[in-house]
Amino acid sequence: MDASQRRPTAGVRYALERADDEGASGATYRGFAHLPDADLPLEIRVEQPSEGSAEGRASVTARIDGAAEGVDVASLEKAGTALVKAALRAARDAGRPMPRRIVRWRGPS
Repeated sequence: MDASQRRPTAGVRYALERADDEGASGATYRGFAHLPDADLPLEIRVEQPSEGSAEGRASVTARIDGAAEGVDVASLEKAGTALVKAALRAARDAGRPMPRRIVRWRGPS
């Protein structure tokens, strides 16, 4: 097992993979928010704006299930949403499709 697959010693490591069963209207990323003491299941849903929509941005929402007491789920979900938005924006700006995998580490604040 290499270092990218182990739990972080501090902060959180997000590891997400896009589900295959999605169409042009959106995508679902599933994976984990890896903390030093726990692996929390994470699902992030991306809804693309409809054609002719006044708002040209995708809607991104995150959900973590089964968090232990004392874990700031809202903060983890917010950070997960932000990193997926950033990855989507970078792919769009480079003319690439949505990324298949997203893996990012966020240090302690």
